[in-house]
Amino acid sequence: MKLLNLFPFTKNEDEKYFDKVPYTVYNHEALHKQSKVTVVIPVYNAEKYLVKAIDSVIVQTFGFSNITVILIDDGSDDKSRPILKKFVDLYDNIVVVLLEENTGTPAFPRNLGIHLANSTYLMFLDDDDWLDHDGIRQLYDLMEEAKTDYAVGKTIQVDSKKAKLVGRYESSRVRKRVSPYSIPHIFYHLGPTARMMRLSFLKERNIRFPEMKYAEDKQFFIDILTTVGEISTTTENIYYINRFSENVSLTRQTDVMEKMDTNIAVLKYVLDKQLPAEEEKMIVNRLVEFDSITRLFNRKHFVKSENKQEYYDKFQEVLSLFASYKRSYSIEEILIKPLNRVYLNLFLNEEYNRIAALAEWATSGEKGKIEKVEGLPYKMAELSDGTTIPIEILVKARVAEEKSSGKKAEFSIELTGHRTPEIEAVVLQNRDFVEDVFAVEGLVDQKENLLTVAFSPEDLAFLEEGKYILTLRYDDYESVMVSKDSDATYELKGQNKTYVLYQTKKGNLSLIVKQ
Repeated sequence: MKLLNLFPFTKNEDEKYFDKVPYTVYNHEALHKQSKVTVVIPVYNAEKYLVKAIDSVIVQTFGFSNITVILIDDGSDDKSRPILKKFVDLYDNIVVVLLEENTGTPAFPRNLGIHLANSTYLMFLDDDDWLDHDGIRQLYDLMEEAKTDYAVGKTIQVDSKKAKLVGRYESSRVRKRVSPYSIPHIFYHLGPTARMMRLSFLKERNIRFPEMKYAEDKQFFIDILTTVGEISTTTENIYYINRFSENVSLTRQTDVMEKMDTNIAVLKYVLDKQLPAEEEKMIVNRLVEFDSITRLFNRKHFVKSENKQEYYDKFQEVLSLFASYKRSYSIEEILIKPLNRVYLNLFLNEEYNRIAALAEWATSGEKGKIEKVEGLPYKMAELSDGTTIPIEILVKARVAEEKSSGKKAEFSIELTGHRTPEIEAVVLQNRDFVEDVFAVEGLVDQKENLLTVAFSPEDLAFLEEGKYILTLRYDDYESVMVSKDSDATYELKGQNKTYVLYQTKKGNLSLIVKQ
């Protein structure tokens, strides 16, 4: 049954947009019944991972009967469509939409999913990813309690070798009804993962994915975050990104210069919004510092390129576009990472050969010697031309003194660097289970650049057996490891467990919990 107008809307530009690609809907009756949450899954040649993605929604602790799944196939030519039709036959709350032609971007399928959805809240899931079994319940409960139009939780990226947290800043703590601008780097992770939105908010504000091959999700979530007012965040696991080597996504296939063209388009879009300066700076920082400087220069594809001039020309486009808007602030003042400030200064001074040499050093894994200049630490980048470039170390922590009474292990830690932050908590992350991250407050007594951290079995009793990376958290989510020169080990005996504080092979303070 072909449905170009599922509901009796007035014919307008919005309706014409959704009419431009003919499509067929299966289980369309489910769209007449309002559910609590809709999960929209764009599908394209996903036969290898599709079943796992759908199953991760079906097994949700939230209860599958409370969920509608809308799967929109964008012209697959593998076995995706037969797989989708099997699910349609099994579940009356799984809706399948088959587009008659490929659109070349996830934008139209996602927009169509928003258009067709009939629920209180909406989430997106890519066809090769999967949800944590408790993910929907966690976000739904947070949305219901906080009464915000947007909530986000923890995203974990998984490949064949390891797992890592993505967008740590947006899931570093529980927040309810806060301004997105109160969260440093909130604009750095703008993919569709681990977030739930109120459907009525999206429809009333007519927020839509732009039809670009790349960066469509970036612009979409910029629109949300600059419009929504308040958001909520959770530390709970929500979403797993699939980065296994055999999974070649559209993002990986996109040429770096194509990516830059869309990035420049998004930068222009943001500058045209005429946002308040302090809000605009946060977004421009991401688009210039991360998307332009880091992704253009601090990558191996730049080092290996035989046409580096193409990279310099593209970055000049970014700077020229920004300059044409005559803002009261400069690019230099919004950059955060010292390495990126060096790249920019070299570019402005037209020292292109040194940019290439610095990129070769930075991407080679070389650590660089640490030296003090006028009492402040710098990492010395030793370039292939025989010169060195000092790069500021913002925060460095080292154990100055250590002792144990048998019941407690106490460490005096000195902070050095180009700034002295206020340490908010000790963070313990399980080395084997990246999802297990614990921020322990109340252990730190700080006086300017000196702090005392004292551990007791009672403080650590909640930890399971395992090895933990120990860091100090500051500025909401930033963290620094603590170097430890001594190989002294401290064992604290608890009721059922032993807690061992020790020096790692790399010379950092760390923790093992043993039975």
